[in-house]
Amino acid sequence: MIGSVERLNPTICKLISFLLLLSLLMLDDKGELFAQDNDPGTRNLPGEYKYDAPEVWAESIVDLPASTPISNFSQYQTRSQTGFKFYVDVSSIKFGSDGVVSMSLLAVSAKGSENITYEGFRCKTGEYKLYASRWAFDDAWIPAKRASWRAINPKTPNSYRSDLMEYYICNGTLSYLDEKGLKALLKRGKMNKPGGLREREFTH
Repeated sequence: MIGSVERLNPTICKLISFLLLLSLLMLDDKGELFAQDNDPGTRNLPGEYKYDAPEVWAESIVDLPASTPISNFSQYQTRSQTGFKFYVDVSSIKFGSDGVVSMSLLAVSAKGSENITYEGFRCKTGEYKLYASRWAFDDAWIPAKRASWRAINPKTPNSYRSDLMEYYICNGTLSYLDEKGLKALLKRGKMNKPGGLREREFTH
């Protein structure tokens, strides 16, 4: 038997040695991959998944605006049939980096009672949030308790929020104008959006 091995062609011996070495290298590679799969430090690395987790929306910190006189408020048209008149402090309009459009609003009843609020609007979700309110221009803001985002119902009799969203602030789920354009639109108080409400449907 030893004589037979000695008589093997040197080329064949080299080939056998190469195949043995290749087999050992492949076993080492598999062992390394197995070790990586079971190493908690190398699992769930960013970019390993085909689909990334959806981005979570983060609301920016809200700073309440300074008190302003009634002369800062401009009346805007709505479909409300409750006898209220609605105004917005154009100087308070702010477009946040989180996609929220916020502003100070004034509602005046037929008897003259006033209610001032600071509210935010999200075009993407069709929601609003009441941040704070006050009953007189000289009063301090009273932060809303348990403030949360609420869906806007366009069918309520007092539909000023729905009108603000649909005919002034938003175009679908996007902000309709930039900050400068929205301020100019609300200061004028008349919505001229194509396909929007006809003039006689507004109260002013």
